[in-house]
Amino acid sequence: MTQPSRRTASRPHVTCHMLGSVDGRIVQKIWALKDSARYFEETAEKIKVDAWIVGRTTMQEFSSKRQRPRTGTFEVPPGDFVAKKSKTYAVAIDPSGKCRWDSDMVSTEHVIEVLTEQVPAEYLHHLRAKGVSYIFGGKTELDLALVLRKLGELFGMRRVRLDGGGHMNGTFLKAGLVDELSLVLAPLADGTIGTPSVFDVEEGYGRRKATHFHLRSVRRFEKDFLWMRYEVTSSRSPSASAKTPRK
Repeated sequence: MTQPSRRTASRPHVTCHMLGSVDGRIVQKIWALKDSARYFEETAEKIKVDAWIVGRTTMQEFSSKRQRPRTGTFEVPPGDFVAKKSKTYAVAIDPSGKCRWDSDMVSTEHVIEVLTEQVPAEYLHHLRAKGVSYIFGGKTELDLALVLRKLGELFGMRRVRLDGGGHMNGTFLKAGLVDELSLVLAPLADGTIGTPSVFDVEEGYGRRKATHFHLRSVRRFEKDFLWMRYEVTSSRSPSASAKTPRK
C-alpha cells in the first residue's frame, strides 16, 4: 500500500467535510430532511480552517447573477494576483472562469479564483476590477497539488476545508491530497443508482488502491445523526498527477 503525501510547510492540511447517507450518497433530492443545511454547516463551523474550497457550480450560488458584456481589448499583468490578505478565504475551483462577481467577498471570506491559463484577459480584468484574487493552477488543466502549494505560499493557509462534490473530492483523494475526512452521516438510505457519492474517483477498479482511514472521533447528535472524524492512513502516491479538466 502506498503512503499519502507528506505535507510540506507550504501545503495546507486538507479536511474533506461532507453530509452523506448511509449508502454514501450526497444529493438530497429525496431525503425529506427539514433544514438539512444546518447538519452540514453547524459541524463545518467547528472545523477551524483558513479557507473553504468548492467547485464552480457551488460557488455560482454565491457569485453575481448579472450578465456583463465581454467587449473591448483587455491587458493584464501576467501571473497570479493577490488582491489582499484576509483571515479567511472562499476558494473557487473554476478552471474556465465562469463565476462573475459583484464584490470580493462571500460573507466574511475573501474570494480566490483558481483558474487555468486559458481564461480570457477580459475575465482577469473583471476579477481585478472587483478585487478578487486569482491563481493559475496549470495551462489547460488544474494541477491540484500546485494549487494547494500556492494557497499556502501566497496566502499563508495552513488548514483548508474541502466542501466539494463527489468528483472534486475524488480528484483530491486520488492524488493523495486529502488528509482528513469529516463525515456527517444522515440516518437514511438513498438507494439511487448513478448519483454522486462522497468520493467519485473513476469507473472500474483498474490498479488503484482504496484509501484507508483511522477513526479519530465519533459523536452522536440530533438523535440519530453521527459526526465522524477520520484521518488518512494510506492513499495513492502523490506522484500521480492531480489534474482537473477544464470546465
